Amino acid sequence: MHSPVPLAIAKALSDEPRGRVAWARFNFRGVGASEGSYDEGRGEVDDARAVTEHLRRLLPGAPISICGHSFGSWVGFRAAAASPGVDRVLLVAPSALFFAVRGDGLGFSGQKTIFVGTEDQFCDVDEARTLADEMGAELRVFEGFDHHFLKSRRAMANAALPVLVPENSAQ
Repeated sequence: MHSPVPLAIAKALSDEPRGRVAWARFNFRGVGASEGSYDEGRGEVDDARAVTEHLRRLLPGAPISICGHSFGSWVGFRAAAASPGVDRVLLVAPSALFFAVRGDGLGFSGQKTIFVGTEDQFCDVDEARTLADEMGAELRVFEGFDHHFLKSRRAMANAALPVLVPENSAQ
């Protein structure tokens, strides 16, 4: 929740001037002051699904996007595949070296986008391209960016806005 990439995206969403955007940012179980303990992705998917279901109850009919960074991208993708009503997912620096998506969540039929930097230490561009092809995802490559988008998190977050809330981009 306090990682710099999700913080940058949350800031961009909260600053979004073209319309109202509801969003949630949370810690997985066992992180920070959250209860529970790490569950190798299984329980973390349940956490993401619970947040998604809560938002759906609060905002029935509103489009739902799930975005995650690194490990959170895999959790978010799996949660989207298991949650009805998710419209799109954005996987930011998906750590292809550590997490295999093949067969896990590929049934998600919504819009899929991957952001990766050319200097990402955990997912090189070729791996990201293969993954995007397997998933049917759009791939956005950020020249000179690493896994944590240190070059300019704000530029990455601003690029995320039309992916996460395309409804506001048309205004």
